[in-house]
Amino acid sequence: MTSELAGRVALVTGGSRGIGRSIAAELAEAGARVAVADLARARESVTELPGDGHRAYEVNVTDAAAVDALVRNVETDLGGLDILVNNAGVTADNLLVRLSDTEWDRVLDTNLKGAFLTIRAAARGMMRRRQGRIINIASVVGLTGNKGQANYAASKAGLSGLT
Repeated sequence: MTSELAGRVALVTGGSRGIGRSIAAELAEAGARVAVADLARARESVTELPGDGHRAYEVNVTDAAAVDALVRNVETDLGGLDILVNNAGVTADNLLVRLSDTEWDRVLDTNLKGAFLTIRAAARGMMRRRQGRIINIASVVGLTGNKGQANYAASKAGLSGLT
C-alpha cells in the first residue's frame, strides 16, 4: 500500500460494485480511508478494501436529508472529507416514445440530482477547510447519446454541465 493519500478521507457513492468498487479499492490502496455509500452491499465492499479505517453507509442519494446525514456521519466517523467521488448511477433503458415518467425520474434523480445533493453537502465542509476534491463520473453517452438511453444521456450530459 502506498501512502500517497495517507490521512485523506474519500467518499465514493455507488461504491459497492463495478466502477465505484474499483475506485474505492484504488483510493484505499493509495492510503485513503474510504467511505463506501450505496443502497446495498456497502458493508461487503468495505471488508474487501486494503487497509483499515474504512466505513460503509447504506443510503439513497436521491434523498436530500439522507445525503446530508451521510456527509455529516463521514466527517464525524472518519474525521473529515477530502475527496468525493459521485459514481452512483442507474439505467432504465427504453425507446423515447415508450419511456415512462418513472423511468425518466429514477435515472435523472439518481444520476444527476444525487450528484448535486452530495456535492452540496460535501462542499460546505470542503469550503470551510479550504480544500477538497470532487470527482463526478459522467459518460461519453452524455455527449453522443445512445439509442434507448434518452434519460441516461440527459442525466450524464447534465452531470457534465454541473461539473
